[in-house]
Amino acid sequence: MKHKFLVLGVMMSCLLGLSACGQEAAPKTDVLEGSRYHSELFKESTIADYAKYVEDDVFERWYLEGVTPENFEPRVYFDIAMNFDSQTGALDYDNEYYEVMRSGYDSWYKALEDMGYSSLDTLQNDLNVTDVKYDLDDDEALVIDATVQGTKHSALFKIYLGNDFKPTDMGVTVNRTTGEKLENAGLNTLLGMGMAFTILIIISLIISLFPIFIGGGKKKKESDKEIAEKAINSAVTQIADKEEEDLSSDMELVAVISAAIAAYEGSTSTEGFQVRSIRRVNSKWKANK
Repeated sequence: MKHKFLVLGVMMSCLLGLSACGQEAAPKTDVLEGSRYHSELFKESTIADYAKYVEDDVFERWYLEGVTPENFEPRVYFDIAMNFDSQTGALDYDNEYYEVMRSGYDSWYKALEDMGYSSLDTLQNDLNVTDVKYDLDDDEALVIDATVQGTKHSALFKIYLGNDFKPTDMGVTVNRTTGEKLENAGLNTLLGMGMAFTILIIISLIISLFPIFIGGGKKKKESDKEIAEKAINSAVTQIADKEEEDLSSDMELVAVISAAIAAYEGSTSTEGFQVRSIRRVNSKWKANK
């Protein structure tokens, strides 16, 4: 019994020790520590200020000044791309940085209506960067996830930032509700199916017009009388080839002539008449009933 209590006491001590160890929180280190991003330059407050600067002071200002994706290049190209070194007097253009800013503004511009704002006068108050988080991706690049809150929806403003504080990519994605996502998926499905059926209908119409384009057209259906006349002419030809030979014993020819005469006269049966002899008379034929 004493041994059982001793074992139980040891187990309880271990469990309490593990619980105490679990409650001790390990000191949290900055995700940028040990990376190519200098910890003194890339502080949490500095990263948050950069995201707010791009959205509040750059994109919103461009929008209020009438900058659109269509007139973006002539309006802001030189302000973004041109670099002037006052010490050396050198002038160069950073087209890569310009393309990143153009792409980011285009994405923000298209998401603006979905984010929502009351008026141009209240735009800067209606749109706010409310939350900024950052981390390193698999390529050890700094990724900033900032939340932009509008009057209708919030949006995710994602920025990939280099260690020279220049963005390498950026974009805005509106956060939609589950119902809105399902509605958009349904509309996309209907649109895709509608386009598929429309294309199939067009293809079927084109195929049906092939005979007209080729010039063949449909052949006119022959009447029963025309078919009978052809059969009689064929039989006459056979009689003419055999000239004065007695053909009354040729059952196959008799059957053909009987069926042709019945069809020519509109009868459905050969009953009522019988071909007894067949002979040639002035290049024409005569059948005796």
